[in-house]
Amino acid sequence: MKKSTKGQYALTLVSLILGLMLATQFKNVQKVGGNVSVQRTQELTEYIKKLESDNENLLNQINEYKDIISSYENTSQDETLLNELIRTKSQAGLMSMEGPGVVITVDNLLISGWDGNQQVFQSVHYDDLLRLINELNAAGAEAIAINNERVISTTEIRNAGDYIVINTNRHSTPFEIKAIGNPDNLEAALKLLGGVVDNLSQILDISIKTEERITIPQYEGTINYRFAQPLQENS
Repeated sequence: MKKSTKGQYALTLVSLILGLMLATQFKNVQKVGGNVSVQRTQELTEYIKKLESDNENLLNQINEYKDIISSYENTSQDETLLNELIRTKSQAGLMSMEGPGVVITVDNLLISGWDGNQQVFQSVHYDDLLRLINELNAAGAEAIAINNERVISTTEIRNAGDYIVINTNRHSTPFEIKAIGNPDNLEAALKLLGGVVDNLSQILDISIKTEERITIPQYEGTINYRFAQPLQENS
């Protein structure tokens, strides 16, 4: 009995020591994890502040450039130079444009379920919009916008979760595509049998209408070249 009692005491003592060690280790790990979490939160907060500051600086830079261009336009006496400036800005997408064209509305295709409620059969993807934009460009569109986002050479159109990002801004359905150009040519290209709209209409809700006057806004972002430089012909 004495040996059994001593063995129980020894086992109890060992268990107590192991318990204390485990409790201490758990407390240390929890403390380290808490410090890391707080540090990461502070880093993210500082990063967000930096992005907000950069965004504000870019907006100020845009307004400054707009003021400079406006002063050139108001003081220039050379009509040829002014016309060239307007033409260049128009081609770059830096001026609002108006004219005849087409308006395309693209939405998710809904179907009625067995309970009578409508469900999404197919969602709009970024490549659906890209196919429509390519078709409009091929048909001679002179200015294009998606949800009033001017489409230029640097415009990105990509999926981001449940949204589609256009010019760094998130958009969701429905999508309204405006294109200025010859309305008959644009509509005919879109409605071509076996063409883009004919195929997409099988999985999406698409409507097309022509209009005599469409307004497309200018591009509101910044265009900066860090690596590409104008080629010097004599160099």
